[in-house]
Amino acid sequence: MIGYEGQWRRVKTVKADRGPMGGLAVVVSWEEGGTARFPTGDELLLGDQDAD
Repeated sequence: MIGYEGQWRRVKTVKADRGPMGGLAVVVSWEEGGTARFPTGDELLLGDQDAD
């Protein structure tokens, strides 16, 4: 799980990709649907999916 936009979201897949300016990015697909692209260097909060 990743803390994103003020809520915890379940991760379906994660991959590395190139950003629009040629830098590295992390692309996350959510189990709830949709994707998000994070530039490397962004802080992501990780959590155990069994924890409440």
